[in-house]
Amino acid sequence: MNRSIRLAALAVLGILLLTACGPKTYPPGPEGKVTKRSSAYYKSGGWRYWLTVGDTKFRVTRDDYRDCFHNSSYPACTQRTDRG
Repeated sequence: MNRSIRLAALAVLGILLLTACGPKTYPPGPEGKVTKRSSAYYKSGGWRYWLTVGDTKFRVTRDDYRDCFHNSSYPACTQRTDRG
C-alpha cells in the first residue's frame, strides 16, 4: 500500500513538472522588419516580451526577444544557430 501511494505521488509530480516547465510558445507574428522591441515586468507573471513588425505588436519568448533586434528580419531572426 505504501509503495502504491509513493508511485502515485511520483506520477502526479512528474505530470506537474512536465506541464508547468515546458517551453512557452506564442502565435507567430507577421513577416517583416522589426520596428520596435518592448518588455515589461509584472509581479504576477514575471517578464513579458513583445516585438513590433509594421503596426502589429505581438508577444514573443525571451529567446526570440534576445535574438531579434531593431531592423532585423522577422521571423528569420528567431532561427539563429549561435545561441549559447
